Amino acid sequence: MKKFVLITAAVLAMAISAYAQEKQYKPEAMDFSLELNYTPGTLSSGSGQTSGYFSLPEYGVKGRLFLGDRFAVKLNLGFSTTSENDKSYITNPTDNSVTTNENISSSANFSIMPGIEYHFGDFKRVSPYIGAAIGFSAGSTVRKDVGGAVSTRANRPVFGFAVNAAAGVDVYICQGLYAGVELGLGYGLEKTGRGKTVSTDATGAKTETVGDTEDINTTFGFFATPSIRIGWFF
Repeated sequence: MKKFVLITAAVLAMAISAYAQEKQYKPEAMDFSLELNYTPGTLSSGSGQTSGYFSLPEYGVKGRLFLGDRFAVKLNLGFSTTSENDKSYITNPTDNSVTTNENISSSANFSIMPGIEYHFGDFKRVSPYIGAAIGFSAGSTVRKDVGGAVSTRANRPVFGFAVNAAAGVDVYICQGLYAGVELGLGYGLEKTGRGKTVSTDATGAKTETVGDTEDINTTFGFFATPSIRIGWFF
């Protein structure tokens, strides 16, 4: 009996040890990861050599929560703003007075894309997967033109929708660190609404008009991550 207990304990110890070795690289249930993209050899240095750089994924910050060995949920959050300001100065030859014309263009956009992944294979450091995601974005574009005492401000809403199906692979370099690539098929739609334009004349009177143009852009096709995904899980 004593010998049987010792043998059973030894077998359990070896099984636990093998399980721990198998799981020391891949994440387990409730592990969370964050990702960056790494693009090697694209920036030129002063010596003429190239070096890589890190950047956010296409849709912004990407996080994954592993529900188990096979399934993971992911979420991409993105936020971006742009602004451009152009000024021109016109001199009146009669009295040498200067009139300033200013054109300001800006935009802001927020996006969210949740998804799910299924990981398969029983490799020690390699985890291929397939997945799908659906996303939405909202924002606006603003253009303001000021010439002397007269100004106009046009504001147009922007709405976007996207759905992607993807396949990829994660390669675990060491515990908590992995690299990977991803490709897939996606559809995207972006709609820029008619918006409103407010004009202010020299007396301060305002006139509001509704735009007469609506833009819709759609994309469909295969996509590939143009860089290596680098992730850390906790």
